Amino acid sequence: MNGSEQNLAGQVALVTGATSGIGLQTALALTAKGVKVVGTGRNQTKLGTLDQKIDLALTMDVTDPKSVQVVKAAVEDRYGRLDILVNNAGIGCFLNWDESTADDLERILSVNLVGAVRVANHFLPMMVAQGSGTMVSVASIAGLRAYGKHSAYCASKFGLVGWSKSVRKDLRGTGVSVSIVCPPAVDTPFFATAGRPEIREENRKNGMVTPEEVAETVVKVIAEQTPQVVISGRAKLLYALDRMVPSFVDRLQQFKDRRTGT
Repeated sequence: MNGSEQNLAGQVALVTGATSGIGLQTALALTAKGVKVVGTGRNQTKLGTLDQKIDLALTMDVTDPKSVQVVKAAVEDRYGRLDILVNNAGIGCFLNWDESTADDLERILSVNLVGAVRVANHFLPMMVAQGSGTMVSVASIAGLRAYGKHSAYCASKFGLVGWSKSVRKDLRGTGVSVSIVCPPAVDTPFFATAGRPEIREENRKNGMVTPEEVAETVVKVIAEQTPQVVISGRAKLLYALDRMVPSFVDRLQQFKDRRTGT
């Protein structure tokens, strides 16, 4: 453990979408560092279990302003401060463009982008007032490069990345930092919940990162206040190629599609 990680002990963190996957593992990883973690989510059964593992588990729907306000009031009353905000809550939609409707896009944006903005707008002022804090936006490699049948999801994550970068500039000089974590496909039930379990199985063939690996990265990013991290060497390579020679990456995808018959 390095010195910067040791300094996380005693800090207060809010982790959204903390009842499963990346959010759960991040809440546990921060707790292991001595952080007082407030984990939020909508699943009451899972929240009951989570409450036994972290400092506090609260019901919160990021699409509901009243729900977010109630959690903010609880955090202020119990701790009087917030040092870490991990905007992790997210949902998926993986359909071809002609199957994905405007309603699908609105539903995804309401959680993945607008929900993150809503939570930040409630909690960032606490950090600014105290002159310190870190916000982490858990985005995706799909927020940096596009994927077929991901149009709504990519739109939400591209939006989250762009918004986070802009807020980082707005917060210069306040003592509050903004970090972006972009994992590739993660081995969780996320795709099954979105109705596309086959995407998880397809990605497993290429090797998926685990939620524990992502959580470890999130903790490191908080400790070191790293602006942006792409997780996994393969994702970094494809991202770099997509920026420099996008036509080559398109040809690779077309070759893969022909081989798999998709």
